[in-house]
Order: sequence, then structure tokens, then C-alpha cells
Amino acid sequence: MADCCRAPAGHVYDLAVIGAGSAGFSAAITAAEGGARVALIGHGTIGGTCVNSGCVPSKTMIRAAEAVHAAKAA
Repeated sequence: MADCCRAPAGHVYDLAVIGAGSAGFSAAITAAEGGARVALIGHGTIGGTCVNSGCVPSKTMIRAAEAVHAAKAA
């Protein structure tokens, strides 16, 4: 099984982003979309609390509850 945490020997990056929370993830994606070779360095889940268990999931649940409420009221 390949080790996800080791770059191939001699690999060169244009940018190393330290911190894989929402800001670091966004910075890495933006740089990669611009053509940069990016290393994203962090621990735990990429995207941080907001993306994985905080803001985004809670907003999804709120929108689902609003849709159910609107359907019942119709």
C-alpha cells in the first residue's frame, strides 16, 4: 500500500501550505487551479471543523428541515 504522507524523492513543489483547515485547503485549491504544484501539510481531516462537522453539515441539515417544513405547509 502506498504511503499517502511521503512525496516521491526529488519532487518539487511551488507552494507548501501548512495547515489543512478551511483556509489552508482553500489556499491550496486556489494555487493548484492556477497551475502551481502544491503540498498541503496538516493532520486530521482536510478542511477542518467547519467543512466536516460544523458549518457546512449544519447548513445542510437546516436546508433539509426547511424543505420538509415547506412541503408540509403546501
